[in-house]
Amino acid sequence: MIDIIIVDDEKAIREGIATSIPWQQHGINVCGVASGVSEALDLIEKYMPNIVITDISMPEISGLDLLEIVNRTYPNIKVILISGYRDFEYARRAVTNNAFCYLTKPLVAETLIQKVLEAKQEIDARLQEVRLNDNIRRKLRENIMVLKDNFFRLLMEGRTRQRADIMDRAAIAEIDINYTNYIVCVAEFELAASQKKLNIYDFSFYKAAIMSTIEENLEEIYKCYTFNLDNRIGILICSNQQIQRSILINKLNDVKSWVNKNMGLSLSIGIGNTCGSVEKVALSYISAMDAMLYRVVLGKNVVVDAEQKINASKEKMVVEDFDNILKNSEEDMVFALRNVNQEEAKKIIEQIMQASRQIAANDVHQKERIAFLLSVFIIRVIYSLEISNYRFYNKENDLYNEINELISIDDMKIFMLGIINEIIHAIEESDSKQNNFLVNKGLRYIKESVYEDVSLVTIAERLQIHPNYLSKIFKQVTEESFTDHVIRFKMNEAKKLLKTTNAKVYEISDKLGYKDVAHFTKLFKKHFGISPNEYRQLL
Repeated sequence: MIDIIIVDDEKAIREGIATSIPWQQHGINVCGVASGVSEALDLIEKYMPNIVITDISMPEISGLDLLEIVNRTYPNIKVILISGYRDFEYARRAVTNNAFCYLTKPLVAETLIQKVLEAKQEIDARLQEVRLNDNIRRKLRENIMVLKDNFFRLLMEGRTRQRADIMDRAAIAEIDINYTNYIVCVAEFELAASQKKLNIYDFSFYKAAIMSTIEENLEEIYKCYTFNLDNRIGILICSNQQIQRSILINKLNDVKSWVNKNMGLSLSIGIGNTCGSVEKVALSYISAMDAMLYRVVLGKNVVVDAEQKINASKEKMVVEDFDNILKNSEEDMVFALRNVNQEEAKKIIEQIMQASRQIAANDVHQKERIAFLLSVFIIRVIYSLEISNYRFYNKENDLYNEINELISIDDMKIFMLGIINEIIHAIEESDSKQNNFLVNKGLRYIKESVYEDVSLVTIAERLQIHPNYLSKIFKQVTEESFTDHVIRFKMNEAKKLLKTTNAKVYEISDKLGYKDVAHFTKLFKKHFGISPNEYRQLL
């Protein structure tokens, strides 16, 4: 659909052109009519039409003047001129100012439609060409980005080691890496623990913003390229001078702080070793990835330099020692959880994670082994507690994968404490269901034994549990004591017997297990405010 504006000082003509021709059928929309050039220019500015149909002869400013203004200001708008008589000078000026065509009155509708459709055809062709050119430019940009990412991936993986080949590939991707010193860095970002996971669109947006920020900060001192490394960001720093690592670390810490403050993200960056030739860039990448492993000890949101040694733990603990600690802690953990002792369970986790930190400090490559042993520990505890309603019951691999995906010992500690809370909740939920089952069974026994001497001991024996435990869970579930419930139930039964039978009060008392009729009468009056005889008299 294209838009047209009709300009004529004669209302009948402009309205006639606008309404007598079925423009919509031809994919044309009349977005406005004007009685003069000033009004027409306002409409043009407002609607930016594709075609203007204008009379030449109008008061004050002519259609030819409008043509000149449009041609100068809006060169893509087609102008069709209409005149009441043939005039060579009008035609000459129309041609000179690039009018699309020049028509004379009286207008023939078919001729006007034909010319407008010819103009529409040219406009559609031009728009198609513009879209095509934009698409070509967009694809070229995308291809260059793909070429760059592919080049850097090849370089990082060391799949191209000949300098000439590297330089040729770099030239194709429009990358200048003809320098004498190089450092590769690897960056990884994530949301704070309290926030939800990023969807793919937000992730791409944040990634692009961080890449741009890194380049802006480092370009002040070194040539810097950022590129995609799956979920990470690759950084290649190039210089013909010695790269000052202290300056680089400060710059990257500035980037990290900016990302923390302005984007609400944590950002970790591993800095690789310096290399003196482009053929050895892959070695710098390997050392940068190795530096990232130290997050298992240092935590997230850090800048780690591969050339700075991290102090190992003073206590030389090996994985076998850690395995023994876990096995020795298993029984204590089961006991603490079975007794819903959250504080004791938390202390055990603290001790375990302190030991795991010592292992990681001595060898960051033991992270997967630590994750495996922790998952085995939790699974054994779950099986010992027999809590089949817990989400990781019979799902050892799922538990291991979740722990292993965590970056640091601190993350693992938080996860393990969360697991303990979940297990306690599962135990309480299981106990609650079991308690409800036992109490409901006890209530049924009370109902069945209403004419017997019902006691806490007799019902507990039938349920095969300790009387004290029955008393406790009975109060939790029903919010009244066992004794109060039995009395209330028997008194209601007595009330029913007084109403439906002619039995004497002492007979009803004896029937309900009360050998002392005075005691029975006292209980009845306490519940209903009147004695059994008074109640029967009211019936």
